[in-house]
Amino acid sequence: MSVLGETQARMASIRKLKTVVSAMRGIAAAHAQQARQNLGGYRAYTEVIAEGLGRAIELLPPGEAASPGPEQAARALVIFTAEHGLAGAFSERVLERAGDADGSVLFTVGARGLAILEQQGRRAAWSGPMSSQASGVGATARQVADALYAGLIAERFAGVEVVFARLSGAGDPQIVRRSILPIDRRTFRARRGEPAPLVNLAPRRLVEQLVGEHLFAQLALAALESFAAENTARLTSMESARLNIEQKLEELSVQERLQRQEEITAEVQEVTSGALASEPAEP
Repeated sequence: MSVLGETQARMASIRKLKTVVSAMRGIAAAHAQQARQNLGGYRAYTEVIAEGLGRAIELLPPGEAASPGPEQAARALVIFTAEHGLAGAFSERVLERAGDADGSVLFTVGARGLAILEQQGRRAAWSGPMSSQASGVGATARQVADALYAGLIAERFAGVEVVFARLSGAGDPQIVRRSILPIDRRTFRARRGEPAPLVNLAPRRLVEQLVGEHLFAQLALAALESFAAENTARLTSMESARLNIEQKLEELSVQERLQRQEEITAEVQEVTSGALASEPAEP
């Protein structure tokens, strides 16, 4: 194959790569948009649960804890990372925020985070896949919540923290570390002046059920925030890749034009040389 042919073959291969990158960029943009559209509803849901929990806690007798547990006991640390690659250093940044976990029981969501942990020689007590669709984050949160409850019942830990990425304007995502359990009564205050709610359950039972709903709501919101941030990071990576590909194609196009001109020049020289050689010698 000629030098020009090799350049043209490279350009054809890079154009195919550009098609793949453009498709992945479009998918990431669609997923990020879907997640952003759902964030308002998830946030409103967590606020409603928090307000209801605050009103229910007010029904408890003075001094009775809403979610007892020794502060010095081990905690579960739920880390939301990416399920797929091509999202830059997204998962690495989340795990960096988690740090060495201070002896916490690690719950890892997302295949990329689990792979990084294994490379670091660290072990997760539980791991599960991150949802690949915005509509699936509820199911992901339910799986994590079930695993956490199993650990709480077995008394392997007495509290729950969560680490996830959250969108923050046009810059890099903000990495958040938040405590979910045990419940701090001071955090959940009912609105003053509102009448006491009518309930059919004993206050303690009502609070226990709302604590469970609060745990699920916080996990679902963290999962959706992470999903939005992950796909935004992937969109940025794919946009950067697209720009690099276009730059490379432009360089190859210039190279192709030069090589084509060189071939034309060489052909002209051959024709000229042939014509001169065929002319009869002067007497």
